[in-house]
Amino acid sequence: MEQRRAYWDDTHLYEVDTEVIAVCDEPTSGIAVREGIVHPKGGGQPDDAVTVDGGPVSVSKDDAAVWLHPEGDLPAVGESVHVAIDPEVRRRHAALHSAGHLLDACVVPLGFVGVGLSHAPGQAFLLYDVDGGTLPDGEDAKVALVETVLDRAREHVAAALPFGAEVDAEGVRRVTIEGLQTDPCGGTHVRTTADLTGIEITRVRTKKGQLKLSYTAEHA
Repeated sequence: MEQRRAYWDDTHLYEVDTEVIAVCDEPTSGIAVREGIVHPKGGGQPDDAVTVDGGPVSVSKDDAAVWLHPEGDLPAVGESVHVAIDPEVRRRHAALHSAGHLLDACVVPLGFVGVGLSHAPGQAFLLYDVDGGTLPDGEDAKVALVETVLDRAREHVAAALPFGAEVDAEGVRRVTIEGLQTDPCGGTHVRTTADLTGIEITRVRTKKGQLKLSYTAEHA
């Protein structure tokens, strides 16, 4: 069984007619398809919203494939099905994930190292340990940090830096913002930083020696 991770190649591929290549019964019944346009939950990014032949399905993954779990009878191996994802959900997820990379590239040079994150709508955040920098002490310092990070981010948005991805010799996919940052990542991303709009840091928290930045962003 070989499933192509098509979402790695094209964030904006929203539907496809594709072949069922496997059927499973445990732990829940589901199918795997040849052209894997569906992003499963992972790396801080939620599942896509998915339909198969017009009916909603849930999503899971294992080492072999992304599995789609429709209600009712399953198609057989070799049959063709129409898989579609919600474009607005995909675009929102891609924007939040991409903005997370961009903001991280603006925060790390200030003396911080990332230790946690989420790119989920309504709860996106970046969590840092101090790595030579200084935690902001008081509201004025927090405002100054936010302004510094957002000023840098807006400069990079204006520069329309391309996002690219390559799989290395060890099979690790690495996402690059051209000239800015490269990180291991399996998520979906915008084409360039210019595709991002409404980037805001909505909350700054310091606790137990860590910095937590909550943020939001949209696809232009």
